[in-house]
Amino acid sequence: MTRSETATAVATEKGPSRLPRRTKVALSGLAMALLLAVLDQTIVATALPAIAREFHATGSVSWVVTAYLITTVASAPIHGKLGDLYGRRRTFLAAVTIFVIASALAGAANSVEMLIAMRALQGLGGGGLMNLATSGFADLVPASERGKVQGYTGGVFAIGSMGGPLLGGLFAEHLSWRWIFYVNVPLGLLCLVVTYVTFRVPHTPRRPKAAIDYTGAALLAAAVTALLLVTVWGGTEYAWGSPQILGLVAGAVVLGGLFWWQERRAADPVLPPRLFRNPVFALGVPSSGLLGIALFGTIVYVPQFVEVSRGAGPTVAGLVLVPTMGLAVGAGMAAAIRVGATGRYRRFPIAGSLLVLAGFGGLTLLEPHTPLWQLFVPLALLGVGVGLHMQLMVFIVQNAVPHADLGTATAATMFFRALGGAVGTALFSTLLLRGLRDALPAAAPGGDPDDAYNAIAHHTGGIAESARPAVAEAFADSIHLVFATALPFAALMLVLAWFIPAVPLRRTVRDDG
Repeated sequence: MTRSETATAVATEKGPSRLPRRTKVALSGLAMALLLAVLDQTIVATALPAIAREFHATGSVSWVVTAYLITTVASAPIHGKLGDLYGRRRTFLAAVTIFVIASALAGAANSVEMLIAMRALQGLGGGGLMNLATSGFADLVPASERGKVQGYTGGVFAIGSMGGPLLGGLFAEHLSWRWIFYVNVPLGLLCLVVTYVTFRVPHTPRRPKAAIDYTGAALLAAAVTALLLVTVWGGTEYAWGSPQILGLVAGAVVLGGLFWWQERRAADPVLPPRLFRNPVFALGVPSSGLLGIALFGTIVYVPQFVEVSRGAGPTVAGLVLVPTMGLAVGAGMAAAIRVGATGRYRRFPIAGSLLVLAGFGGLTLLEPHTPLWQLFVPLALLGVGVGLHMQLMVFIVQNAVPHADLGTATAATMFFRALGGAVGTALFSTLLLRGLRDALPAAAPGGDPDDAYNAIAHHTGGIAESARPAVAEAFADSIHLVFATALPFAALMLVLAWFIPAVPLRRTVRDDG
């Protein structure tokens, strides 16, 4: 261990207020990486119409989002395992490099096929940024002193998750959709330099000659891909009962079973089954997955509701989520600081889950001409609830596992959240479209509700002014189904949070209990 590493390790045991400047700069670099990775999950959504128009690829443009989600989710546990075995610093720097190169190539894409391929490569790096940055916070600051730092992390995640659609709309409207990717290059290079110089933590390889469980990693990636294809294609490209969808479902089940069998026999598994014997891990990780389903699968439709019901543009509609982001950041910081001061955390994810449930309940009451103040009430509940649950749950899981499994446990939590978000987004999109098909036969141009939805939500024209009230009413009726479907997921999240046991906070970064 070098002198600087020793100083950092000792200083972190004294708390954030006494961290050396180098460590504080390292934390800012990790936060920047986390923001870039989370933003790229949602920032492209509002630019899809512009991308489709440039490449004349309306049918395949959704893969610009799906490709990133698949590789981000599938690579998450692998990055966590690599970080545990070979050190988070070198693994993180490699992930940043991949992300920056892929971002530059995505911005320069001359076909939709090249853009999709670069998005898949970008997701491989993004999965590492998200998980290794979060693990890096735990490497630098002990749990008992991580309150303020963890609050900032939660704020970054909330801003990236909810601010993506707004930022994407601004770029698409006032610059070019290509800047969605080009902006990652200077920020990513800055992050690379900052963390290369300052992110130095002691690492002792657990088993220098141990082989990565490549078989388990391949089986996990294949199972995740099959599951996401079911949610993306089901009810749109293919009927739910079609041989293609049923085959993918069977493939996901078989591959998932093979993955679990492989993990039970592997010498160093990607996702060790023994971690599920830890009650905090076994309850906290699925709870994060349920939040991903409920939140990421529905929050994107709030700006769309404002666009359809009030005729707002993408930028204005995205601004509706700004107060929600602010509340999520403030609640997350306050909760994390309080946990660091008292050592007690059980009440916060329980309260957060309850507020998320109440928020979705309020969103089911929206009508086409609901005043904005009435919309902000459930969104405020959601913001506070997300702040109390989202990043704090990662902190709770990190605190409950041995330091040797820190990266794996963090990656598992982020993996299930990202997987839940991908599944939720596809599931609720299908529900919304089906609701429109049932409620909108008269208002659609040429009798096609898909055209009516795309025309009004993406401002492509094609709907007579006289038909817009009917379209808005049909959209409101359909979105009720989306928010109502989120309620049982939020309720189950509350149940899991209720039973998570309390574990004393660690006093050093490497204290295993």
